[in-house]
Amino acid sequence: MRLKDKAAFVTGGARGIGRAIAVALAEEGADVAIFSRTQSELDATASAISALGRKAVPLILDVTKADEIQSAFDHVVGELGCLDILVNNAGGLPYELYAAYPADAEGIVPTWQFSEDTWDVILNANLKSVFLCTQAAFRYMADSGGGEIINIASAAGHGRATTGGAYAVAKRGVIALTEVFAHEGREFGIRVNAVSPGEVTTPGHTRFMKEILGIDEDKLPPRQPPENVAKAVLYLLCDAPAEMRGQSILQF
Repeated sequence: MRLKDKAAFVTGGARGIGRAIAVALAEEGADVAIFSRTQSELDATASAISALGRKAVPLILDVTKADEIQSAFDHVVGELGCLDILVNNAGGLPYELYAAYPADAEGIVPTWQFSEDTWDVILNANLKSVFLCTQAAFRYMADSGGGEIINIASAAGHGRATTGGAYAVAKRGVIALTEVFAHEGREFGIRVNAVSPGEVTTPGHTRFMKEILGIDEDKLPPRQPPENVAKAVLYLLCDAPAEMRGQSILQF
């Protein structure tokens, strides 16, 4: 077990990519705090972690609210004793918002048609959340001698956007934040990297493809399983050279 007795926090850790990452960390011996907005999914993932013999701390959390984040981190550090690993996974495409806009011939919502509120929701969920959670993590890690932070960005942030500019802009911002925080974290022993997956088979992505883009079940494009993203996270945590900082592994 390469992460035995490490304390890991995973935002959006109750389903999809986040669940795969949380379980993979537990399989490597970490105790895992998972943050999400859906209690039933939190409970199911916590049970999977506990079944591996590791401690699970599930919490309802809005990762766009600084006061909630600080309270949640304080609580979990109290439960687990420290903070060694943070995976900023929360985010995604809010298909409920996209449904309010007319799509073009390819099913893509033009960015120029977004309202200010929609823009803010997407940027907050995918970029502000990473800033706030990383800021909170730095406070603990800087005092304890270091730690590891992995941000889940997207291939869309590397110029491969196919589903709307606001999401691509947010994920490009995550990649930039990864580089900035990697530089700032060096003196504290905090290593920051990112994973940028392409299309992944998750419930949210499948619903977006079918309900918003109008793609039939039998015509959904090839997608990678969320476990592939978890493998990239484990590589960065366990196998990547110590000098690897500010990088974004592109998976597509």
